[in-house]
Amino acid sequence: MSTDIKQAMHVEAGKSFGTAEANENERRWDENKIDRKNQDPTNHYDKTRMKLNFEIGPDGKIHPLGYQKKSLEVRLQERLAELGWKPFKPDSKIQPNCCAKFIFGGNHDRTLEMAFGDQTVNLEKDADNSHLHRCEEIENWAKDVYDWCVRRYGQENIVGFQVHLDESSPHIHALIIPVRVRAKSDRECVMWSAKFGKNRYEYGQILREMHTSLYEEVGSKYGLERGDSIDGRNVQHLHKREYIRKLTKEAKQAEKAVKGLQTMIRKLEREMLAGRNRLREIDEALASGKITLDKYEAQKTDIQKLISEYQAKLDDKTGKLQIKEQELEQLTKDASKVRSVIQPFRNHKVDFTPPQITEKVPLFGTDKWVERQNKSIAKQFTEIVRKIESLYRNDAARQVEAVQRNVLADYGELYQLRKDVKTLVENNDDLKSILETMLDQLANPSLRSKIFALADALAGGTPAAISSGGGGGGNPDSEFRWDGRKPDEEEDEYKRRCLMYAVQVGRNSQRKTIRR
Repeated sequence: MSTDIKQAMHVEAGKSFGTAEANENERRWDENKIDRKNQDPTNHYDKTRMKLNFEIGPDGKIHPLGYQKKSLEVRLQERLAELGWKPFKPDSKIQPNCCAKFIFGGNHDRTLEMAFGDQTVNLEKDADNSHLHRCEEIENWAKDVYDWCVRRYGQENIVGFQVHLDESSPHIHALIIPVRVRAKSDRECVMWSAKFGKNRYEYGQILREMHTSLYEEVGSKYGLERGDSIDGRNVQHLHKREYIRKLTKEAKQAEKAVKGLQTMIRKLEREMLAGRNRLREIDEALASGKITLDKYEAQKTDIQKLISEYQAKLDDKTGKLQIKEQELEQLTKDASKVRSVIQPFRNHKVDFTPPQITEKVPLFGTDKWVERQNKSIAKQFTEIVRKIESLYRNDAARQVEAVQRNVLADYGELYQLRKDVKTLVENNDDLKSILETMLDQLANPSLRSKIFALADALAGGTPAAISSGGGGGGNPDSEFRWDGRKPDEEEDEYKRRCLMYAVQVGRNSQRKTIRR
């Protein structure tokens, strides 16, 4: 068995607790839901072991998982209401922590041994483990962890305490509300800082003390050593699927920030271009005598000041954009890397009796006796080696299968990327064609004036006669329909759409003229 037999404890602050998370903890799923969850290669829910899951209720006794009529999130809200907890405004981006989400576990082989003893557990997907029964040791361990939580946080503040034996490694989920009594009013209230510290330093100190306390009061009884310190290490106490979701969410946020910064930069560049154009206009106005020198100097100073402000903002946004792009690139690399990680070889526990000499040495014929004993020892040793080889050969087969799954997943991503590239190329070709057409039309003075007149009329909401042919007035059956401005459309986007529409109308008009 592995010598690295350590306990594990992860704590996560919670600002809320949703129905999906509650249903997962209490396994309030039907067969179809379980099958859909298992389609994710990072999930492993064994339907034949779900009957072995259990929870510890408010009475401190063992019950079937999900035995309480009220769901986990409902019980949480009721206890928060009792404590008079009030979140900030619903639309506020900052919300206080109202609960702590614990996960307790330990060494893979040791927790499996506590749960199932010496029974054979098949950890392959869709394996049949219906023959298994739950051992008393895992129940005793769960009770001791529950009692440890009660001593620290109070029985009434433990909203849920579920033990899962249907995944790769047995573990506990505990949902706990951090509560303290106010000195002045002598009333209980929800307060994260009272149990987990006011800052990261205090949190680190408390977490170290919690690990030590858990080891001394619980882990040492079950052969689970204190976990390693995480000081100075970039440790992620997350399941692989949760870590992937976290990276994906952060990548989407970074991508959104990049797009936002790019939009702001484009807007600033347009403002600066408009300012420079305005400078040229007043230069021409001064040269033609349309404005006096005093007005020219005043306007020039104002415009240059605006351009300078825009330039400062542009430099700032450009710097932030570079940082966000680097962050997005790193997150993408991390997500790609974690998806390809496979499980390492496990250290197997092999029960065997060391080869021994059981016969006494005879007075005569010692050579034959030695030869016979050597053959017996070699046979026993060979059986042990074959057993070990079989265990690691099976592990190697699982590794190969995992690699194959990762290759298929990577190929699927590559196929999707190729489709995306193809779509982008086609869109780029379309945009290039539109741009070339637009430039050709703008090179024609009469057509250019018509396009801008129509675009200005549409942008200003002025009725305009739209003709798809070279003759008379508007054509109600035109292939180009105009629905006006959309309710949530930005002004710049709307003006751009007006111009594109005018270009399309101009192009159609040009084609009709050529046909005639």
